[in-house]
Amino acid sequence: MMTDPCPRGESVIEAARAGRWSDELTAHVARCHSCRESSTAIRWMIELGQTVDSGQAPLPDPHLIWLKARIRKRSEESWRTLLPILIASGASAIGLGMIVAPLPGNAWRSLREWLTSAGIAGWELPSLASPGPLAIAWMPAALLLILLLLFTASEA
Repeated sequence: MMTDPCPRGESVIEAARAGRWSDELTAHVARCHSCRESSTAIRWMIELGQTVDSGQAPLPDPHLIWLKARIRKRSEESWRTLLPILIASGASAIGLGMIVAPLPGNAWRSLREWLTSAGIAGWELPSLASPGPLAIAWMPAALLLILLLLFTASEA
């Protein structure tokens, strides 16, 4: 909330800065809300200025700031550029996993048919010969390959 400025505000500010208060100004500050807040703020600022180190810290080199900004911009641009490639590699890894997953089961079934058609006696294939369990067992390996591909693509 803004209060109306007091006509004696300037003299109160000067007195607070200098630290020399006349009896008349002291009595005025006790009555005037605007001047009381001004003198309180000025005293606080003076105390703050005395507690803060008066030595100025050197400013950083502007060329260094500019160089850091360019490096950050380039890294963000490269990430945005590589994003479609990363998405495509992930999709292709998933597709490759879906294609490769049934291959062990199909190979096992083909081996069983070949052994049966060749008439090789004594060959008993385990009951896992159906393609379902082998394809299901292959799924975690395919998932691991997909994750490995995505990890290596993200590290590039």
